[in-house]
Amino acid sequence: MKKLLLALTAVVLFAGSAVAGEKIVEVVNSDEVFQKGYIQVIGESEAGQSRYRAKRAAEVVAQRRMLEIYQGLRLSGKTTVRDGMLTSERVRTTVKGSLRGAVPCGESFDRTEGYARVCLRLNLHGHDSVYSAFDEIILKEPEALKVRDIPAFKPETLPEIMEPAVEKKVAEEKKEEVVAKVEAPSEVVEKVEVPVETAEAASEKIQEAVATPVDGIIVDVRDFDFKPALVNRILTAKNEVLFDPSKVLNQVLIERGCGGYTTDLQKARALLESWGSKSPMVLNGKTVQNVTDAVVSVEDAATVFAYDQKYNLLAQARVVFVLK
Repeated sequence: MKKLLLALTAVVLFAGSAVAGEKIVEVVNSDEVFQKGYIQVIGESEAGQSRYRAKRAAEVVAQRRMLEIYQGLRLSGKTTVRDGMLTSERVRTTVKGSLRGAVPCGESFDRTEGYARVCLRLNLHGHDSVYSAFDEIILKEPEALKVRDIPAFKPETLPEIMEPAVEKKVAEEKKEEVVAKVEAPSEVVEKVEVPVETAEAASEKIQEAVATPVDGIIVDVRDFDFKPALVNRILTAKNEVLFDPSKVLNQVLIERGCGGYTTDLQKARALLESWGSKSPMVLNGKTVQNVTDAVVSVEDAATVFAYDQKYNLLAQARVVFVLK
């Protein structure tokens, strides 16, 4: 009972060594790691040691735990970091190098029992992060990640994007024209045939959609077994690449990776807003390939392509995947 109370006291003290009021917990589940943007592990030493020895032992345990979680992350498709390390010297060297970027996030020492606990965090984004270590491989040596080489998407026809001001002016002119016709006197009353409503052509839908600026993309894949990875892509139903790391600026890739991940549409909008996106477009995924490639319709892809030509949203990785 006494040992249990001491252990609980150590946990409380350990939690207090981080940000005030925030309890330290491990972040090791793959989906959670990509959503939060870091791996966080806790190592604990054996009891009966001096403070220095206990701390060093706890650090070794935490580092071993960190490597274990890191190796389990997906590179792309069904390939994990561990798979990449077995087949690529570049990947193996990169992993060892990025592990040096892990930073302390809390520690405690139980004087009575003589054991220590140490927290380590490895960020996915930013300076000394996973993406900063992998950027060269992701951008220049994708074969090391076992990414299937498929053609880039190019729509057969590209819808013309009208400026919002021009669109408004055209709408007002049409309105004035209609009003003028209604107010114009006429002695002859003609029978007006009500036009039969027909399905709108896909190209017309695209044209209407792009009349309003879109500066971000939300890909809803909650109906499928989609997994976050270092390389996530958006493909078309014709098996062409709409979005992948090659579309992203180097520095943006380091800061955001292949976009963001959440489980809620409102959170997705909030995340995009923090990146400067004011009016994102929601794409409903049609299916998923190899658990990390989201597939959208060709029509949606053409619309995104048109937006990107004007607003350059893919280079800024303003993409958020909504997971189930």
